[in-house]
Amino acid sequence: MTAQNLRNWVKLDAIFVTNFSKTYLTLAFLCLAAVNFCIAQSPPYFNVKTYGATGNGTALDSPAINNAIAAAGAAGGGTVTFPAGNYLCGSIHLTNCPANLTLYLSNNAAILASGTAIDAEEANPWSQYQDEGHSYFHNSLIWGANLTNFTIAGPGQINGNGNLAAHPSGFVPAGQGDKALCLVSCTGVTITGITITNGGWFGLFIDGCSNVLVTGMQIMDANQRDGFDLIDSSSATITNCIIQGSDDALALKSTYALGRKIGCQHILVVNDYIYSSDSDATQIGSETVGNFNDITFTNLLLSAPQVKAGIGMTSNDGGVIDGLTYNNITLSNCICPVFIKLNLRTTDTPNPSVGGIQNISFNNITNVSGGLAVDTCTINGYCDGASTVIPIRNLTFNNVTVLNKGGGSVAAITNYPVENQLWPVEHFGSWPSYGWYIRWATNICFTNCQVHFTSNDGRPAIMVDSSTNVSFYNFTADVGTGNTNYDLGFLNSASVTVTNAVASGNAPTPGAALRVFISNPPPQFPFLAQNFAYVTNGAIAALQTDANFPSGNWLQFSATATNQWITYTIPSLDAGTYDVKLLWKANNNRGILTFVLDGTILGNPLDQYSSSVTYPTTDYGVISITNSGSHTIQLTAVGKNPSSSGYALSAYEFLFTQFQAGVPQPPNISTFAHSGTNLIFRGANGISQTPCYTIMSTNLALPMTAWTVVATNGFDASGNFNFTNSVGSNAPNQFFMLKLPLPQLP
Repeated sequence: MTAQNLRNWVKLDAIFVTNFSKTYLTLAFLCLAAVNFCIAQSPPYFNVKTYGATGNGTALDSPAINNAIAAAGAAGGGTVTFPAGNYLCGSIHLTNCPANLTLYLSNNAAILASGTAIDAEEANPWSQYQDEGHSYFHNSLIWGANLTNFTIAGPGQINGNGNLAAHPSGFVPAGQGDKALCLVSCTGVTITGITITNGGWFGLFIDGCSNVLVTGMQIMDANQRDGFDLIDSSSATITNCIIQGSDDALALKSTYALGRKIGCQHILVVNDYIYSSDSDATQIGSETVGNFNDITFTNLLLSAPQVKAGIGMTSNDGGVIDGLTYNNITLSNCICPVFIKLNLRTTDTPNPSVGGIQNISFNNITNVSGGLAVDTCTINGYCDGASTVIPIRNLTFNNVTVLNKGGGSVAAITNYPVENQLWPVEHFGSWPSYGWYIRWATNICFTNCQVHFTSNDGRPAIMVDSSTNVSFYNFTADVGTGNTNYDLGFLNSASVTVTNAVASGNAPTPGAALRVFISNPPPQFPFLAQNFAYVTNGAIAALQTDANFPSGNWLQFSATATNQWITYTIPSLDAGTYDVKLLWKANNNRGILTFVLDGTILGNPLDQYSSSVTYPTTDYGVISITNSGSHTIQLTAVGKNPSSSGYALSAYEFLFTQFQAGVPQPPNISTFAHSGTNLIFRGANGISQTPCYTIMSTNLALPMTAWTVVATNGFDASGNFNFTNSVGSNAPNQFFMLKLPLPQLP
């Protein structure tokens, strides 16, 4: 059976197992047995014992094994076979056969690491950008670079034998290695059936490889460090495996170890059991120099009971994580079910920058055991604490249920997690909510999702801070006894939606509408382009009329070529964090522009062409302004659509929406009085220009839904309210409350 035929057979097996994906652990073993039975090797064959290997566990067999691999190389490829035995080895050099090599480990064949004969670290001019473990490859039990069509298969095992280093400090003693199996810059890799135990720092380390299939293998490194690191690789499938590590069990990473930004793409992780005894089960990062896209995790059982997350995702080194899918994931005993954070680390790349996290979907995620889940699921964008905010964008959650250990107090609602650039969960701080905490994010949608706790928790289920376009549809949450605040909180956030949010059976009133609090909407500062001083270069600007704009006018810059620009001066805007939007008019004579605020380009070039007149709004995202005072906006023509007849640029309004950190407070009722036949409410801190109601009941024990609305009022532009409602002088005992709509939308 050729290597390609073997790959096809394994893929068919993976399809078969998918149909029974609920019994992960059992099926993984069944798949292992099937693969081992069906493995066939490609001639010619090179038995390592023929070349002098003893397999007695005491003599050093790596020289004989390297000679067998060299013989296969001289023949243009072949299968190097390991009969039953224990092969004590220093470094095994796969590069002795650079193409068409198969290692076949027979039943009861084990490659054991020697403590004195592992290769020394090679020179790496880029080692300063990542730690020792990620920088060097030759100090491995088995290593190969620039291989084509390499396969390692069979029921045998690779065993670090206590001689592969797993030092947290990154120090590797002389003569020892730190990886069991290391492959670098290879194409056409198949790893199937084998078992790796005691792998050291990394059980399986793959860097810069393409067309990779890892199937039906076991990595049992729960007492070591990382189980499997897949780095800067593409077109890889990891299926029907059991992967364990004490640090990250399965990590997708991108480093600068190969001297350039590469990234990971086209990755499928399916039908696996993944367990970390002390960190993340699955992790994107922490090394994230290049980009990550088109990655799918599906039909997985994940467990991470000690420190980090079941699903961990952090961009720290400038990489953009874009286009990921998580389907049919079961989380068991994860200290934090989901942790997503955007950071800036300045040491892992020669050109440090903030990356991004965007366009990710989570579907059918279930947390079956939350007794250890003390940390809240988190989505946290980037903030440098002063001047710059970059939100996490476009995340969808469908049928996602998470479970928290609970035990939080009502007073914890005032917690504000620290603003730092650290990626581990344990450095995030204390959460004000038990289900989800969302900060510096935009376009986040939850549909048919639930959050629960195992012990009573006085915190809200959800807290959203300084975010935009966050939605909850058909949402269910536990409500803690004694939680006198609210269940879903939105601080300094705009465009939020809550539809059919109800309390679970674990609540004082099952089925009741969840209480929603939205703090005063962020202040908005609209600047009409026609009202501010401007200068132009290369063309003129002129005021145009259009009744479709509220002011009846807009400003056109009549550019005729690229690199012509118009600069507006906004006379006064305070320092702070803002969401920036441009309102404009599209037509068939428009150009493509760049939007520059105070010398910084925001977003991507904007094509204002349209075959017919439209009135779009472009959101340039959240930015920070460090200085109060005047600011400049420059629009530059950088091209035009092939269908456009010109380069003209339009601007109607520049809209700045300010975000400020803080803890929400309910409306403050300063006066409550009965004067004659009138009932008087006065107060402040309401949501500007939104309605509220006076409700009445003659029975204080009735649920609020049974009370009668006796007046509809509203908060003024400053959030103040002043209600005077008539009450009959001979009316029976009546009780009144101020009711806010659920949800209240800004």
